[in-house]
Amino acid sequence: MNFWELKTGNYSSICSGILNKTNLRITAKESMMDSTYNETSLDSLCAALAAAMGIDPPEHAAPANEALLAYLNGRKADRLFLFNPDAIAQWIYRKYPQLFTEVRNIGELELPFRTVMPSVTPVCFGTFYTGAQPEVHGIRKYEKPVIRIDTLFDAMLRAGKKCVIVALKRCSMGNIFLERDMDYYLYDSIDEVNAKAAQLILEDRHDMMAVYNGNYDSVMHKTGPESLEALSEARANSHTFATYYAMIREHWKEHQTLMGFAMDHGCHEIDGNCGSHGLDMPEDINILHTYVMV
Repeated sequence: MNFWELKTGNYSSICSGILNKTNLRITAKESMMDSTYNETSLDSLCAALAAAMGIDPPEHAAPANEALLAYLNGRKADRLFLFNPDAIAQWIYRKYPQLFTEVRNIGELELPFRTVMPSVTPVCFGTFYTGAQPEVHGIRKYEKPVIRIDTLFDAMLRAGKKCVIVALKRCSMGNIFLERDMDYYLYDSIDEVNAKAAQLILEDRHDMMAVYNGNYDSVMHKTGPESLEALSEARANSHTFATYYAMIREHWKEHQTLMGFAMDHGCHEIDGNCGSHGLDMPEDINILHTYVMV
């Protein structure tokens, strides 16, 4: 199944319309200087997502993000769709806005976050989905054990919700939240991940979907954050998100869905024209999520 074949018919017209869509986009306070950090910790996201779904937050989650609560203004979602592109830094998003045209036009709320240290994928997604700092959720370096404390997935399951993770087999998202009574679809390629996520949208049977794309991160490490090859993958992430948005708007009309374009950490260039992350520096720490109620 070719994911991009799904952009025929109605999806093409809807995606084209996104490019001309005008939204009142709200941006919470972010760092505008390369030498400073965003004020709001990523640990505030999880409880706000739980509030959006009308459920209790995970046990160790920090207080809910006030900007997301204000955007919701009392509205409740019955579906949560989180698209997790890896390593797209706030500075990349701001420096190359044309790469994220669809995300910027779809989104109604931009949330600047300060991710956690060390700024590597399992540590950051551990905080993202538990609302807890690394010393609490237990992953404090690049390793992929199953997180044993309460997560957003557990909170959703307790509320009778059906959850699914669609990701690569060896990635952090495909490993650290295993061993729960939910669905996992793990593949060898991004194309397979995206095709399966599209199929699941059409099947309309999950209340929470987390879809991981690690293509920008993978290429960035080899060719640098600003290489043509890496930026092309960032562009693809925006396009993929727009396709999911079009499909959800078409096929989940009976639902209120909170969608997020929501990464884990940023990145920086290192010697040899390569890319990296994991350091306590704004390029790695500052990230910018985008949310919209569909």
